[in-house]
Amino acid sequence: MHKKDIPKDIFDNEITSLDISSLQQLSQKYSKYKINNYNLKKKIKISISSDYTTNYLTDILKLFLINKKIQPDIHEMEFGSLRYDIRDFNRNFWNKSNDFHILIPSSENFSYFPKIDDTKKKIMEKANAEANIWLSVWSKIDKNIIQTLFNPPLNPLFGNEDSVKFGGHYHFVRLVNSILIDKLPAHVNLIDIENLIFSNTGNTWQDSRLFHLAKQPFNMETIPTLASSICGRITGALGMSKKVLVLDLDNTLWGGIIGDDGISGIKLDYSSPEGEAYLNFQRYLKQLSLNGIVLCVCSKNNEEVAKEVFKKHKHTILKLDDFSDFKANYNDKVENIKSISKNLNLGLDSFVFVDDSKVECSIVKKILPEVFVINLDSSEPSAYIKKIEFYNLFYFKNTTQEDIKRVKSYQNIKKYEDLKSTKNNLEKFLKDLQPTISLERISKLNLTRSAQLLAKTNQFKFNSKTFSEKELIKLKKHSIVISFKDKIQNYGIIGVLILNEFKKNKALEIVNWVMSCRVFSRRIENYILDHIIKEAKKRKCNKISFKFEKTKKNLYLQEFFSKIKVKTEKNKNYYTNTIPKIKNNYRSYIKASKF
Repeated sequence: MHKKDIPKDIFDNEITSLDISSLQQLSQKYSKYKINNYNLKKKIKISISSDYTTNYLTDILKLFLINKKIQPDIHEMEFGSLRYDIRDFNRNFWNKSNDFHILIPSSENFSYFPKIDDTKKKIMEKANAEANIWLSVWSKIDKNIIQTLFNPPLNPLFGNEDSVKFGGHYHFVRLVNSILIDKLPAHVNLIDIENLIFSNTGNTWQDSRLFHLAKQPFNMETIPTLASSICGRITGALGMSKKVLVLDLDNTLWGGIIGDDGISGIKLDYSSPEGEAYLNFQRYLKQLSLNGIVLCVCSKNNEEVAKEVFKKHKHTILKLDDFSDFKANYNDKVENIKSISKNLNLGLDSFVFVDDSKVECSIVKKILPEVFVINLDSSEPSAYIKKIEFYNLFYFKNTTQEDIKRVKSYQNIKKYEDLKSTKNNLEKFLKDLQPTISLERISKLNLTRSAQLLAKTNQFKFNSKTFSEKELIKLKKHSIVISFKDKIQNYGIIGVLILNEFKKNKALEIVNWVMSCRVFSRRIENYILDHIIKEAKKRKCNKISFKFEKTKKNLYLQEFFSKIKVKTEKNKNYYTNTIPKIKNNYRSYIKASKF
């Protein structure tokens, strides 16, 4: 029977909050449908190896990935294969076509558990020996690895004292985990099983009966949590994590209604449990902002009254400077969110909208399905953080200086547009900005940001080719890292270009070229194109070739192609153009410098 196209309800945000029974039924239902490529953004290959049986986990993980519009091809190894896979790198598990390798080891299979009479020195030697097994594996693999840290032992050596006694098995597991964390390379993502246990107190995590019955130590109800964590690491590594958090105000950032209760009447202090919960939530949001998540306000309020809280309330943790856009008015929230998206030059699929109103959440969810909507229960403000964290929306692996500066960068976009609107002469305006560019090779100093840009960027991106940091460092002779600044701001690293020369065809290939949307309309692309042409001529190449994948998001790049007279076609993705046919007639006013 021909499989039908998959129904759209699989993309509902709330699918990850369903219980295991409902998810298994959905998984069985959707296995009857074909995955329509039109609805999905990425195709990836995954291999999974574990000390446990993983068939239940694999089914749910596949469901969650499709929910994120990722088409997964999952190769699941047989039960107990992990101990062989980590000792033989010619095994099929390590197939080079795989994008992700998922490792789920068990502490039950430790090789060096301490004995009761071991000295502290001997225990430390054993912990390092255990960790070195995995450090050695990581060093041999270039692709992205997602691995769970070791689980607490099912049968502790010293009972309730096991975790606080040096040499206890629980303590030893934590010791090994801490070594792995301390020596973690950039291409490896770790999932803390112990933290998942603490954050899921509603379910008993470990199940000895199930382990003996089906070689799975996790309670069935905890499988969605583990699958969601793995899914979050994959979307993060692919650059699909969320970037913008749009917040309501009343009963979201404080208790009460500012227009009715006034500054002295809202709950935002330590005099009540509710007020303290809202302060804690603001503290959490502040930390998100410091890690590069862009905070915005979208509230039905009088703007002047709403802003007074952030200016005058003596306990507020968030200030006006923490928000990149502030929409407090009585307009439709859908239109306000669209306006924020336009102002930031970021797609709606990078947005999270948080509100205590079920009605507002329902409207935004229906009209803007790309936006991830979270409805908070204002009767339980102490649960706000847990509710947001449950969905694994944000990704903080390898946070860079550019991430930290992101909020300021988006605030400066408005400053740039305001300044631009006051100038009648665009050429003079661009020149007066005093733009400066720096081009350098990939190095350890810029590696993390370069890999991040190649994964996260969508609007100026030639194709979907991405690289782990280990893969990228091998291409340093073929790469150009682009940094930019003007009189408004130093934007740091804003682009990456990877080139490859085909001497036989006299062609210089653009393997991939990405650029941050924060610096659009500065003619940086024109400057870089000039550089590419000069580089081609220096190598005696007379053609420029590249792979281009047309998407709904890279419209800015498509417009750039049109300006330089490079034609793209619907069913074609590889192009070769002779240099004389490329018309790069726009002056950039950019000066080269090192900074």
